[in-house]
Parts: sequence; C-alpha cells; structure tokens
Amino acid sequence: MAKKLLLLCCWLFLPQVLAATQLTLYGYHSSPPFVINAEAETGLNYDLVRALQQQLGENYQLQYKFLPRPQLNARLQAGEPTIVLWANPAWFSNKVQPYSWTTEIFIDRDVFVSHSEFTGDLTELNNLAGSTLGAIRGYSYPGVNELVEQRRVTRLDAESDKENLARLLERNVDHVVITRSSFLYYGRQQHYLGKLRIVGEPYPAYKRQLLLTQHYQNLLGAFDKAINELPKQEFWTARLELYGLKAQ
Repeated sequence: MAKKLLLLCCWLFLPQVLAATQLTLYGYHSSPPFVINAEAETGLNYDLVRALQQQLGENYQLQYKFLPRPQLNARLQAGEPTIVLWANPAWFSNKVQPYSWTTEIFIDRDVFVSHSEFTGDLTELNNLAGSTLGAIRGYSYPGVNELVEQRRVTRLDAESDKENLARLLERNVDHVVITRSSFLYYGRQQHYLGKLRIVGEPYPAYKRQLLLTQHYQNLLGAFDKAINELPKQEFWTARLELYGLKAQ
C-alpha cells in the first residue's frame, strides 16, 4: 500500500517538474555590484535571478552562469539560445535574427570620478586634457579614445574598478571612468567614504535590460511582467538599497 501511495505521489508531482521551463541567464559583469563574492553567490547578478524566480514562480526554473564577454560574443555569434543580464541594444546587435529586449531593470551610465580635493569638473570631455585617466582594459570610451590618440590624455588601463580606484587614492591617476552603479557601491565603503566624488557625467544614460535571442521571444511578455513587479518586491528593493541603488 505504501509503495502504491509513493508511486501515486510521484505520478502527481512529475507533470509539475516536466512543466517547468529550464532557463540559464548569462552574466558577463564580474565586478561589484554585479558580483561581490562569486563563491558566496552575492551580488546583483545572483540577486536578480532570485528576484525573477520569485516573480516567475514554478513555471520556470532559472539558473545563473557567468560567461566572459568574449565567450558570450562567441555564443551569440554561433546562434545558441541565450539570455543575457544587464545588456543594452547599443552593445549587442543581430541584423539577421534580431534580439528581443525586455523593459529596463534600472538606468545606469558611465561617470568620471576624482579625488574629493579636485575642484574642477569633467562635464565636458575636453576638460580631461592634460590628465591621466584610469580606465578598464578592453573598454571603449567615445571622445576619450580620440583624446588619447591625440595624446591630450594619458590612459592607464586596469583589470578592475577596484584597481582603478586604488590608483586614484594613491594619486597615480587623476580621474577614473566607472559605471555609476559600481561607484555607488564602492563609495559607501569605509575605505572610500568621503574621499572620492563624481565630477562629470558627459555620457548619456542607458538602460540595463535582458537580451533574449530569437529562441526565447515567446518569453518576453513573462519577463516584462516579472521586471515590472520588481519595484514592489521586498527582496529586490532591499538588495538595491544595500548597493546604494535605491534611487535608480
């Protein structure tokens, strides 16, 4: 009798398991606030996947996977089914099989940060002339690229925002370019508190969205609905506040 009951429970539960759509969400950002500690799975990448899981419910089973940008590019170029976190149409395009884009999750932008004692401003890129700028290796910055080519600005590349900010504190660079979300995270830490400030936002703001390849176009509505509900979700709003992103 017990065996029959067990089989019956398995039979009733099996359709629910089979009905859940397995989805992998790829993230290519490895710096805070997107990844704080990969081993502990802390950071916005993990938080967003958990928050979306709450909204989507048992119909979908989400998992997160980190993929460096070059490997992500190769995956997209190969036409493999892919969902990308924090993307923007300005950075990814496919004219043959256009991607689908969710509604925005939050707004971000690249900003210039200097030591708090710096009295000038960098509202215009030409104000960088004669300075040394800390940037991220492999990243392109319109306007800055030209100033570097003209030798009006010296660019010093680093592997991470943390390395750039350390150089700024040590006065090895005059300014750094960093995403606003990353600086809001670092700026709240005791090591940086009150020592650095945003001195210019010459670049336009951009939306951070989910990219869905054509394989997942039918899921766009479900993701949009989930994202629109995030501002009401206690877990998600608490995580944003923790990283200093509450105002975004």
